[in-house]
Amino acid sequence: MLIATERHRSSEGTNGSNEGGSPSSRLLRWLLLCSTPVLLGVALWLHPAAGENTYESLAAVADTWYFIHVLLLPLFGLLGVCLYVMLDGYDGPVATIGRAGAAIYLTFYTGFEAIAGIAAGILIRETQSLPHAQRDGVATAVETMVSDPIVGGAALVGTVGSIVAVAAIAVCYRRSGAPIVPLSLLAGVPVTAVAHGEGYADVFGMALFLVAVVWLEFGWRRVGDRPSPQSA
Repeated sequence: MLIATERHRSSEGTNGSNEGGSPSSRLLRWLLLCSTPVLLGVALWLHPAAGENTYESLAAVADTWYFIHVLLLPLFGLLGVCLYVMLDGYDGPVATIGRAGAAIYLTFYTGFEAIAGIAAGILIRETQSLPHAQRDGVATAVETMVSDPIVGGAALVGTVGSIVAVAAIAVCYRRSGAPIVPLSLLAGVPVTAVAHGEGYADVFGMALFLVAVVWLEFGWRRVGDRPSPQSA
């Protein structure tokens, strides 16, 4: 078993908000971490639900579907940035793995969103004036697009990346003395990734993440510059 050390750099101050940084950098950090789950939760709340026949069920709300996914693409990207930022100030193998997980999530999940959300939305939105026989062909193309194993695989890989990032954040923060409850609420990120578009579980996931970051950023003071043993 390899024993390593996960250290929170003393230059970062004594809490999760990088007190050693400038006021403007702390403000930007807080805005990113708090506004992203709020905006993402609102967008997911307005997200139309697709039925068994994707084309037919979304034809009447094609504009809403398209514009919501145009918003979701950068917001899911910002969520990946949030995971990366939460590891700011940490060195060591767990933090490195967590950053890699955040990058994987950002890359693959936004790729899935661009195809299954925006590209499918464009097809549905721009073909409403076609004759019925031609729309049948488009409907088949849309179903193929959203059910393609490569597209689904991108979502799966991105979700796994979010799990890795959240687990790494939890390990690093716990070894700095963070309470277990807000760390467990970070699971809202992979919950949102898995439940995207399925009822309101994805909105609930973002609510959990918001509570977690507010608790950790404003309700907990991290013990700075205290190395903790880590088994890897």
